Amino acid sequence: MLRRFKDLHRHAIRGVCQITLRGPAPSGASTALVREELPPQVFHDTQRRIARRLFTTGRSLHSPQHVYERTKAASSEHALYLVGMTVALVGATYGAVPVYRMFCAATGYGGTVQEGASVEAKLRAREENPNAEVETAAAARQLTVSFNADVSDGMPWKFVPTQRSIKIRPGESSLAFYTATNLSDHAITGVSTYNVTPMQAGVYFNKIQCFCFEEQKLRPGESIDMPIFFYVDPEYATDPRLKHINALTLSYTFFKVSEDEVEAGEEGLPAAAPLPSGAPAPQATA
Repeated sequence: MLRRFKDLHRHAIRGVCQITLRGPAPSGASTALVREELPPQVFHDTQRRIARRLFTTGRSLHSPQHVYERTKAASSEHALYLVGMTVALVGATYGAVPVYRMFCAATGYGGTVQEGASVEAKLRAREENPNAEVETAAAARQLTVSFNADVSDGMPWKFVPTQRSIKIRPGESSLAFYTATNLSDHAITGVSTYNVTPMQAGVYFNKIQCFCFEEQKLRPGESIDMPIFFYVDPEYATDPRLKHINALTLSYTFFKVSEDEVEAGEEGLPAAAPLPSGAPAPQATA
């Protein structure tokens, strides 16, 4: 305790010199030396004020209570930061699919089918303002649309296209089917994404009815036929980038969303998705 008091006394002397004399304490500074330069009342008041500040600061910085409070405050800040990051990541996870879908649909990026004007609006404009050059080129062009199906890792479904390919002409609509079967012993909900290759063709490929981005729940052993009703713009035939491209591939990939326990009395029953009204029958090729 005596040593502590001497240290504070020495610091007080140096502090008095720096504050009142505006300079560092001279070598070997002592109380008597400082007294000669200051009025007694000023010296004592300044010395007590500095000693009290040094003693209080030293005690508060190193006391267990202060260390605990600082650690608690830091832990609270870190906890709030982690909670905020977790909420942001969860929000980004749920928002990624719809945001990516809107981006790709608006730009046709990555071969994703572009969603601009509706097919009805395009057909109406085509009837009201026919373009002879486009119509002639479309009638002379034949396209082969092939179908591909995949499932993500850990998805116990069998997912296949009902037909291997279909031949169509630009400006025509067509219908195709995919079949999914749940091979597991519990109910599984899945959702699919799609794209068209080559990527340039995605701008002209329009889906009228599609099972993509919609959750499909299948019970154990259940199968379902899912239609895809699409339309290819006649302008495909006059795009110079697609002049020598007559083969398109429509690909779907199913991802697992959740698994559910089989409810009592549930059995795997075959099911079929509704057929779009007015849809033509698919023309399958081997």
